[in-house]
Amino acid sequence: MILRTQDGEDTVDDVQAIRLAKTELREAFRAGDVQRALTVFSNEYSDMSAGNASFWGAEAKAVLQHRLTKLFAAYRAELAVTIISIRILGAMAFDWGWHKLTLTPKRSGKKINRRTRYLEIWAKEPDGRWRIAIFMDNADVPPQMPPAGVLRAVFGHDPVKRRAPEARKAKSSHPRPRKANSM
Repeated sequence: MILRTQDGEDTVDDVQAIRLAKTELREAFRAGDVQRALTVFSNEYSDMSAGNASFWGAEAKAVLQHRLTKLFAAYRAELAVTIISIRILGAMAFDWGWHKLTLTPKRSGKKINRRTRYLEIWAKEPDGRWRIAIFMDNADVPPQMPPAGVLRAVFGHDPVKRRAPEARKAKSSHPRPRKANSM
């Protein structure tokens, strides 16, 4: 959505600006462009990536640059982003969803697919751009139903449990017609 400021300038609303920044990150991965990817992250961001040590501040951005340089040297990377929601809270925002990273080796080997759940906290910087201030992710796991005891506690009964077919037939308000005997 494009909004107009009081002096008539076109401006992108905050949610759209974050969506565009996520697009920029996705395209940086596709291009294998480390510097382009780094522009989406704040200079003082915190990195809590799954399976790696956490880093904060300038050190985090330097480590990210190192990791991306190694990654893009060895693989062609495709980042698919599924945003569940973006919430704006003044000059801070957060979004969460899934990242699916497909890595195709540049030399030989099988493709690697990694799907993670992520949470990002964004900061609107003095230049007006939104940048990732905190990044956290973990491995995605297949969905599953909560244990029956949890369902009972939340819903007061087990909403998944179905009535037996006989019980449905007995409670039916419209009895099924019987087949006529054929002669």
